[in-house]
Amino acid sequence: MFERSLDEAERILAVDKDIIVPVKKVWQEVVAAGRAQDFTVAGLADFTAMIEADPRFEFFPAHRSVVDDIVDPEREDVGDEQTEMELLGFYSGDRIKLRRIQLTPDALGEILRTKVDRTMDALSKVWELRPQGDVETEEKLLDILAQAQSIQQEVQTTFSPEKMKSLSESLKKIQSPKDSPGKPKAKKKASPRRASVQPSKKKKTPARSPKKSRETGRRSASRRPRR
Repeated sequence: MFERSLDEAERILAVDKDIIVPVKKVWQEVVAAGRAQDFTVAGLADFTAMIEADPRFEFFPAHRSVVDDIVDPEREDVGDEQTEMELLGFYSGDRIKLRRIQLTPDALGEILRTKVDRTMDALSKVWELRPQGDVETEEKLLDILAQAQSIQQEVQTTFSPEKMKSLSESLKKIQSPKDSPGKPKAKKKASPRRASVQPSKKKKTPARSPKKSRETGRRSASRRPRR
């Protein structure tokens, strides 16, 4: 019944640059597709259970420690705050990825760059919505923005697409040294073959014809001495 929802989730993950995507984000996009294409989508809890059981997906559950529950306990009044964070692109909860997509250095670099850029965009929006006339809040936001911008520049330099691509190629060469183009493949030594000794063929003596044998007998009889 819900197989189409899982197929749609697979399609969404296949084009998402983050590769590892929050389940709730995927579910929201599947729900939107269900409304547009007129197919049924399960609730978030059932959808998460189906995703976890499907072999096409790799599931990363979200764990909360005892310290997390004490410092930041789950409250019933976080709905508006959570919605605002999701609108900015920040989701909590479980994550999933397609099992067939590998996490290469190039892909990880793209994920880090995307995350940092998204954080910078969110902080810029917070700055635009800052309370006017609150000098202390403005100073804190400016300090956070400066730190985030420094991290963004460092990530862009350290995890540039060129460096990540070079690292991926180096790892491929290390993982498969036999297939490297610079190393010739060793040829197998052919085992020496023993010379085959063929038996010598004996010459056959030609058989005498019966006519010749009779003439020879007559000659020998005529040469015998008479008594």
